[in-house]
Amino acid sequence: MWYKEIWDAILEEENNDNPFIEFAWFYNWWQIVGRKERVELYAIEHEGTIRAFFPFTVSIRWGVRVYAFAGENIANYTGVVAKKEWLQQVTTFVFDELIKKHRHILFSLHGLLESKVSTKILEQYFVERQLRTSLFRVVTPYLAFSEIDFQRHFNQRRKMHGVDRRERKLRNLGSLERRETSQDELWQMFRLFDRRWAKKLDTSGFTKGKKRDFFERLTMLKGEALQVEVDALVFENQWIAFTYGLCCRGRYVTYALAHEPTFNLFGAGRIVTQEAIQRTFTANYRLYDMSIGYESYKFDWRSDIDFTRQMLASSGTKRTNLLAGFLSLKQRLKEFMKGNQRVVDWKRNTLGHLRYLVKYGKVKDWLEYGQQFVEKFIRLKQVELYELSPSEDVSPQQPVGNLFEEMSIQEAMQLDQEEVMALLYKGYTIYKDSFAETNKLAFALHATNWRVDSMQIVEALPKQTYFLAYDVFKQIDIITAFLRKIKPAQTLWVSVSFWQWRKRKRLVQLGYKPISRMKHYKLARFERHRVEKYTESGGDVHSVH
Repeated sequence: MWYKEIWDAILEEENNDNPFIEFAWFYNWWQIVGRKERVELYAIEHEGTIRAFFPFTVSIRWGVRVYAFAGENIANYTGVVAKKEWLQQVTTFVFDELIKKHRHILFSLHGLLESKVSTKILEQYFVERQLRTSLFRVVTPYLAFSEIDFQRHFNQRRKMHGVDRRERKLRNLGSLERRETSQDELWQMFRLFDRRWAKKLDTSGFTKGKKRDFFERLTMLKGEALQVEVDALVFENQWIAFTYGLCCRGRYVTYALAHEPTFNLFGAGRIVTQEAIQRTFTANYRLYDMSIGYESYKFDWRSDIDFTRQMLASSGTKRTNLLAGFLSLKQRLKEFMKGNQRVVDWKRNTLGHLRYLVKYGKVKDWLEYGQQFVEKFIRLKQVELYELSPSEDVSPQQPVGNLFEEMSIQEAMQLDQEEVMALLYKGYTIYKDSFAETNKLAFALHATNWRVDSMQIVEALPKQTYFLAYDVFKQIDIITAFLRKIKPAQTLWVSVSFWQWRKRKRLVQLGYKPISRMKHYKLARFERHRVEKYTESGGDVHSVH
C-alpha cells in the first residue's frame, strides 16, 4: 500500500469528489471483488515523481485485449488519478504506449462524467489519433444546493406524489424516525434490500457474495476522504427503508436504496430519500448526486443533470473493429432499454415476478398472476352494496362478548402482509380474533368512506354509517352481532362480489338490504361501467378510471 499516500495526495490536491477513484475504493475492490480479475495498474513517473495512476482491468475477447477502468460492473463513475496540469500528457503517453505494445486492442471505458476534465481529454485523444470511437451516455441527475433556495425547493418537492400526506399518515400510526446506523445493524440493510427485490429483477448484486463483503467493508473506513453513510427510516423500531451513500469531499452519491414492500403505499422509499437530502444539506454537503438512471424520483428532486459516458475505441484492425461493432450494438440496445421506462419496468417487474414464481411460486400464486394478466385485457366485475340499519336488524342475538379487538400497528407489521398495511393506509380500523393462538385479520371497518378497490371507487359514507370490509363469509353472523353490540346505533354497509352468492344470501337472512349494484366491463381498450341504485342511500355518482 505504499502508493496510497501519493494517490491520496494527488486527489486531495485536486479536491476530487468522485468516490470511485479514491484509493480506499480501488484497494478494497481489488482485495475483495477483483481478486480474480486481471488488474494492470500503471503509475506514471516523471523526474522521479509519480504524476498519475491508471487502474485498468484487462480481458481477452476474440483475441483482442480489452482495457477497462477497474470496477467496471460495480463503480458508477471512473476516471484518471492525475493532477489537472499533467492530465493530457499522461493520458497521451499511457494510451500511446498501450497501442504500440498491443496490435489488437480495444478500450471500453465506462463511468465517465461529462462534467469532468478527464472525460474531455480522453475524447480528444481518440479523435486526434483517429481511433474508431463509439459514445454512449446515460442521464445523471443531481441536486446542487448552492443553485437553489433549498427550503423552498424542499417544501415543493416533498408535496409531489403526496409524500407529505403519506408521511403524516405513517406518523399518525406510530413513531417514525431517521436513524444513522451502526455496524451491527447492517444485516437489516441487506435483508431489506433482498425483500424489496425478491419479486423484481436486480442487476446490481448489492447483497450477493463478495459484493456484499465489499460494501460492508467500506462502512468500516475511518479517516478517509471516502466515507459511507447509511440512512435508515425506522418505524416502530423496525427498518422500513434505507439509503446507502458514498461521500467524498462535499459530494454525496446515492448508491443503493430499498424499502419494505409492505410499506409501499406509504412511499417509504421517497420519504427516506427526502430525509437523506435534508440531512446532507444540514451537514453542508455541496452536491446530492442521485447517480445514473431514469427513475422518476431522481427527476423530481434534481436541480440539474449531468451525463455519464461509455467510450468504445479500437486500434482499427479488422478483429478489433468486429468486436467493437458487436459491443457497440449490444450497448446501443442496452441504452435504448434503459432510456425507455416502459421497457425498464417490464424487465424489472414482469420478468422479476416470473422468475420469483418459477423459483418459489405455489399454485395459488400462479392462479393469481394468471388472473391479473387476463384482467389486463378482459374484465367483468359486478359488486353489490348492502345496508343494515338499526331499525331493520333481524339478526339473532348472539353472546359475542369481547370476541374481537383492535389490532395494533405492531401486530399488523408482524403479519407481513401488504394488504393489511394497505388497509391501515386507507384509514381502516382492523380487528383480530381475541382468542386465536396467532394474530389474524378478522375484518376491517371504515368510519368515513366506503370503497370498492377493484373498481377504484371511493366515496364518503353517510353520517352514522360504517363500512365493513375484508370480512370472512363464515363469520359474517358473529361479526354482525359484534358490531351491533359495540355500535348499536350505527348503520352497516358491506360489499359483495358477483361470485359470493352464499354471502349475499346470508346477508339477506340477517336483514341486510341491497342499495346499489355496480358493473364494470373491459375488453381490450373498451371500458364501460354502470351503476344501479335501489335506495336513496346508495351513494353518489360513481366514477371508474
